[in-house]
Amino acid sequence: MTQTAPGLFARFRALIRHSLAARLITIAIVSVIGLVAMGWVAYAQFNAQMLRLLIDPEIESVADNLIGNAGPGLAGELALRDLPYDPRYLQPLSGRYFQVSRIHEDGLLETQVISPSLFDVAIPLDPKIQANLLEQGAGGGAQFLTIEGPDQEKLRVIARIEQIPQLEGRYLFLVGVAPEAILAPAAGVVGFAFALFVAFCALMVAAVSLLQVRIGLEPLRALQRDIASVRRGDAERLERDYPAELQPVASELNALVDHNREVVERARRHVGNLAHALKTPIAVLKNAAGDGQADDGVMRQSIEEMEAFVERQLRRARVAARAEARAGATIAYRTPVLTNLEDLIFMMEQKYDHIKAVDISIEAEADVTFRGEREDLLEMVANLIDNACKYGKSQVVVRLLPSFESNGLFEIVVEDDGPGLSDEELARAMARGARLDEAAPGQGLGLSILKETVDLYAGELLFERGQLGGLKARLRLPATD
Repeated sequence: MTQTAPGLFARFRALIRHSLAARLITIAIVSVIGLVAMGWVAYAQFNAQMLRLLIDPEIESVADNLIGNAGPGLAGELALRDLPYDPRYLQPLSGRYFQVSRIHEDGLLETQVISPSLFDVAIPLDPKIQANLLEQGAGGGAQFLTIEGPDQEKLRVIARIEQIPQLEGRYLFLVGVAPEAILAPAAGVVGFAFALFVAFCALMVAAVSLLQVRIGLEPLRALQRDIASVRRGDAERLERDYPAELQPVASELNALVDHNREVVERARRHVGNLAHALKTPIAVLKNAAGDGQADDGVMRQSIEEMEAFVERQLRRARVAARAEARAGATIAYRTPVLTNLEDLIFMMEQKYDHIKAVDISIEAEADVTFRGEREDLLEMVANLIDNACKYGKSQVVVRLLPSFESNGLFEIVVEDDGPGLSDEELARAMARGARLDEAAPGQGLGLSILKETVDLYAGELLFERGQLGGLKARLRLPATD
């Protein structure tokens, strides 16, 4: 049993985790159980209120009548001048009883008067209840109790301790009524009404849950069918007007479909570019081999060009494969930026140390984390710093700025004191789809792959005149949350 329960609980948790319908049905079951519990509590409260409203006033009135009619008898004992008017106190075991007992100094009770309905049996008192009653002095007020009666039925009792004029000591007056005989008819009707109400609420909850499963989850089934249509090629996008809760999911799926389509188109374009770029070197090699006068220099140059083209396209394919979404949703990678910038600047200083005197400094307000792969970050920034060192005179400044705007892009600024770009060249460099290696032929910036990588990460690459007089490159990339 101890091994079965955890297994059932684990299976139930797995079912809840993987099924929305199971969650709704579970909520319905819990709601029904809650309704039943509330009905039971309401029924118990009804019975308690009926005791207070119907029975307690009656037995309190009878107790007042007994105390008012109590007096000394012929032998000095307590006697009642008149009995209660209700004849049921005279009928044996009628469910209505009274009893008067004298309280001795040692705490014992001596029963002196009982109702004829008790016949020859006294109302039993639990020792703890008796002790609590005797702690109260005479005239201390009435206490209402529920005890066990003479025939083991529940008895609603009022207990009062009073002193009677012309009699010594204290006397305990008990008046009891069996509530079941009085409340049973009303309790049956009310209980039936409560049961009917709870059953109606349970049926309504079950019906609503069924409607939720059948109708409330229908948009999910429609979304599933639409996704299957896109996968089969029957539709290009999810065009249905989905509920507000599912519309973001549909939008993200459409973005994913668009991204995958774009990746495929980009791959086709790269393959076409590669094939076109290799035609000329292959033709040169074929002609050289056909003439039988192959020149080693020509063949080496053609092979190097082919190798460069192949490497270029492979690098682009690698970058495209790592970019998980055009919206910058590369959540699989978290790359700290400042540490990698410092390592990269150190490498650049080592590279240009024997070529020219270039002072490379870094300014960072705070460290940020790039939502992407470390190799891509180093490749993009290395391109900018390398060009800045190559065309700058003596100074290069790298700044790291955290994201202050809602788009979540941090910024890396690379600025040099070189000749920079003209206004026309800046405009060409900023043009959408422009190849930056063609946009600045004077400087020969080989940044076409850089711009493509930035686009894949949904970043921004801007060029403008810097305060040092040269080119100022602003690279904006997505930061993690």
